[in-house]
Parts: sequence; C-alpha cells; structure tokens
Amino acid sequence: MTDQRKDRFDGPLTGTELETQTTQLQGVQLQGMIELREERLIVEKEREVAGSVAFTREVRRETVQMPVELVTEVLIIEHLGTGAADGGHIITLDGTPLAPGERRELLVYREEARIEKRVVVREQISIGKRQVIETRTFDATLAHEELVVTPEGDVQVFEQPAGEQKL
Repeated sequence: MTDQRKDRFDGPLTGTELETQTTQLQGVQLQGMIELREERLIVEKEREVAGSVAFTREVRRETVQMPVELVTEVLIIEHLGTGAADGGHIITLDGTPLAPGERRELLVYREEARIEKRVVVREQISIGKRQVIETRTFDATLAHEELVVTPEGDVQVFEQPAGEQKL
C-alpha cells in the first residue's frame, strides 16, 4: 500500500480522518464519521514452467531376412522311342533332333520376388494432460482497527436498547 495513513493503526485520529458533514437524523446531529479499517489478504498466483517434455520419433533400422518360396515350372520332353531298330520317327525341338532316350527341359513358368515396403501402424500412444488441484493453507497476521472511546472529565454513558439505536 502506498497510502501511509491506511497502514497506520495506532495513535489518535486526526481531523483529516473525520468527515465533517453535519446532518440531522431523527433528532441526532451527526458530527462526523470515523472509518475503521482492516487488512485483507489478496492472493495473486503466478504460473511458471516447472519442466517440459519433448516428443520425437526416432527411426531404428535393422536388416531382416525373409525366406520366400519361388516356384518354377519346367516342361520335360523325353523321347522314349519305340524300340524299333529302323530308327522310328524323328522329333525335333527348336530345330535340334531329339534322339531316343534323350530328354530336354523347357522353362514354362517362373516366379520372381518383388520386394516392397509398406508403412503400417505398429503401436498407438495416447498423450494427454490433466490438472491436479492442491489446496494449501498460508498463515498471515492481519490487523484491523477498533474504536476505543476514552472518556475524560465528567462524562455520562447512557445505554440504549439495540432496537432503538439512533445515528
């Protein structure tokens, strides 16, 4: 607080602290007003970074071996012959004669492996935040003003019932 008179709780009141308005209320002449003050706590919260977390994805590479069965179809041509001594019929394959008992293989079908890589989801990770609310109690001593009336001389005090209080 920058106002010094608001921080002062001890000592007598000065003339500047009394309001000097004079008002008539129900037959009582108002001479002044006294403000009694008190301290109240004001809590200000500051948000500060306690730490941070960085998320990155790192690529790990490994060489794997995957066995793949590849099928090949081969056409087998074998000249069995007739067993006749006269030479029988002549079979030619690509312009080359196939003698009896001779055998040739022709590649008809062969599988080739074509390797591709495809990206798929391996795992899913959920990331979230939550707030944890903690209630802490702080101790503080607060001051407040009370009115102290010190009679001097021959002062008479009259008590009035609470329901008939006049200002």
